[in-house]
Amino acid sequence: MGIIDQWGNGLKLIADELKEYPQIEFRWKEIGLSFQVQFVKLDYIAEQELQQELQGELQGELNNPTIYSEVLYKMIETPLSRKEISEALGQKQVSGQLYKILSKLTEDRLIEDTIPGNKNHPKQKLRITKRGVVFLALLKK
Repeated sequence: MGIIDQWGNGLKLIADELKEYPQIEFRWKEIGLSFQVQFVKLDYIAEQELQQELQGELQGELNNPTIYSEVLYKMIETPLSRKEISEALGQKQVSGQLYKILSKLTEDRLIEDTIPGNKNHPKQKLRITKRGVVFLALLKK
C-alpha cells in the first residue's frame, strides 16, 4: 500500500469518527502533490450569517440601546412572565408600552412563548431565542 493510499485511509477514518459530530464538516481535497484538510464548524457559519442579518434589521437598536434590549437582558437567564418582566423593569404593572415592546421582540423573533399557541395560559412565560442571544452579543461589541 502506497503513502497516498495510507493517507486516504487515514482521512476516511477521521471522516468516520466525525459522524458523531454533525455540527462539524470534514473537507479534504488533493491539490497537486499536497492535500488540503478542513474542519468546518457549521454552526459558526450560520451564526455569522445571523449576525449580519440582525445588524441590518436592527441597526437603530444597536446604535442606541433602549428598553427593547433591556427586556432581553432581563430574560437572558430564565424565562419570565409579562408581569415578572414589568417588575424587573421597576414597573408596578404591565404597561401598554411594554406590551408593544414584547410584541415587537416577538415579531423580530428575539423572544418566544414557552407554551406556543396559548398566549393566555396561566403559566405562560417568554424566553429569549438563539436569535435574541446573538443580538445581545452584537450589542456588547
